[in-house]
Amino acid sequence: MTNYNKYLLFREKYPDFIFEDYNFSINKSTIDIEFHFIISGLAEFKPSWSISKNDLINIEKNEIIDTLVFSLGMVELISYWKITCSPNVHIKCGMLSQAQAMWWKKLYRKGLGEFFYLNNISVDDDFMKIIHQSSLVDSDSKLVEHKGTGGSKPSVLIPIGGGKDSVTTLEILRDDTKRFCYIINPRQATIDSVNVGKIPRDNVIVAKRTLDHNMLRLNKEGFLNGHTPFSALVAFSSVIAAYINNIEYVALSNEASANESTVSDTDVNHQYSKSYEFELDFINYEAKYINSQVKYFSLLRPLTELKIAQLFSKLTSYHDIFRSCNSGSKSDSWCGMCPKCLFVYIILSPFISRTDIIGIFNKDLLDDRSLKETFDKLIGIIPEKPFECVGSRGEVNAALHETLQQYKDKKQPLPYLLEYYNKIYKAGEYDINSYLTYFDSNNSIPEPFYDILKSKI
Repeated sequence: MTNYNKYLLFREKYPDFIFEDYNFSINKSTIDIEFHFIISGLAEFKPSWSISKNDLINIEKNEIIDTLVFSLGMVELISYWKITCSPNVHIKCGMLSQAQAMWWKKLYRKGLGEFFYLNNISVDDDFMKIIHQSSLVDSDSKLVEHKGTGGSKPSVLIPIGGGKDSVTTLEILRDDTKRFCYIINPRQATIDSVNVGKIPRDNVIVAKRTLDHNMLRLNKEGFLNGHTPFSALVAFSSVIAAYINNIEYVALSNEASANESTVSDTDVNHQYSKSYEFELDFINYEAKYINSQVKYFSLLRPLTELKIAQLFSKLTSYHDIFRSCNSGSKSDSWCGMCPKCLFVYIILSPFISRTDIIGIFNKDLLDDRSLKETFDKLIGIIPEKPFECVGSRGEVNAALHETLQQYKDKKQPLPYLLEYYNKIYKAGEYDINSYLTYFDSNNSIPEPFYDILKSKI
């Protein structure tokens, strides 16, 4: 049975998904959260979160925290709804205005764009009906004073993923801010990143996200599965973490390149929840309906992946410990076979010597013939980019142009993929300097951070 036929069957057999309830408790050192979802006639799910809190901060339940937790649940439900893609989503534990319901529906549709595309599911506006209690007014948030940590330097929470982007943000903000780090389900690379960044233990906020075992079981049984907008979870959970720890800002590390679609001439984007479209939507939604006064933005939004790679190439203390490979995340390694590994290898190649980059990946990925199809996707010969967090097609080509020229200048023998590229590229078509000097004006960086970024690039 095709996944599209499963989609039709499951929607008919399980028409109702219910966000039944949520509860949370604020303890001395954590906020503990549990959600309750139901697919009528199939299963119940109770996923949970636990986010650490400074023992010295006394914070009580209030409307802002309640709305933040409810909103986190509205994102978390995506992982469970996609099991059957039930046409009716009943929100029984919170009120939404019509504008809010439309906001969530947009996130679900665009955030699941890859899921729908890879499962050959065509959706229109009727793919989901959100059935909810209507709030009487369009904005129902109440202002509760948010103190911040105090002091002359702004306090900023930096989500750390273990890759090059977040540690670049960490270092840009080293001297001019009071830095805190946010890690969801720590792994070796994230732990090493905060250690190399010299972040005090008390300034590391850890979230433990636990999936419900029923979802994992149903995935194994052949129900629908696929990519969800994880960065939307990062957005809401990081604002919770900042709010309960009196931190003024959340600085993401999403770059300009995240705006490019994964599939040419469509709006299917693996990185939708890292895009500026989502960032702006989130900022406006949070300000209107939650108003925590935590300011959320992406510090690297104006920059290209190539510029970030250039900045990261100078942060040599991180070169041995950063990891971006999803396949090797549990073993703290680069698998050397996936699109993410090849992309990172290519984007760093203009700035790091061949010997050093082989030392990072333990092989020359540009000399691996098995990666040719992935290579073709990255450079745009195949119109569908890999469904990974990779840079734009133009940046990949610009990086390869520069690397190829460096090999030629040094009269070095070309590895297989560069030899192949040498036969098909057009000299002068891509200029690396245009990417290194690019600064996207479409950003939401607050003024003090804008000045800091400009001074460091």
